[in-house]
Amino acid sequence: MTTINQINESAQSFAASNTKVSKHQKKDAFGNALSKALDRTEAPEMEHTTTNALREIASKDLNIINASDIVSGKTDNLLAMLDSYSSKLEDPNISLKTIAPVVEEIKNSAGHLLKDTQNLTDADANLKKIATQTILTAQTEYVKFQRGDYLS
Repeated sequence: MTTINQINESAQSFAASNTKVSKHQKKDAFGNALSKALDRTEAPEMEHTTTNALREIASKDLNIINASDIVSGKTDNLLAMLDSYSSKLEDPNISLKTIAPVVEEIKNSAGHLLKDTQNLTDADANLKKIATQTILTAQTEYVKFQRGDYLS
């Protein structure tokens, strides 16, 4: 209990001493308190060393791919598939049953390309037009194959 009384007494004496502070001291009271606190907590001086600033870390294999690059690559891939498909149709030694999985793959690729084409901006209008025409060609070939236009 004696320590509690000491705390109360020191708080009362602190409050009493604050009421007698001049105007100049009131303005700089925080600065004075901070200086006193820093004087008590100041650590011994350490050896000064220099540090190197962090620099940018370059990546060797970082390739940022945007939507137009994706659409361009998928359009090229779909065009190559259509080219292969047309050469298989012209070959009399290849049956339509062996071509059927190729046509399904073309249809699936066209669907994926269509989804990616929707992400293009107005700046890529020409690429969007080419991709859309390629998609339409692929879908038309799928319908023709399923309808039996190549049976003869």
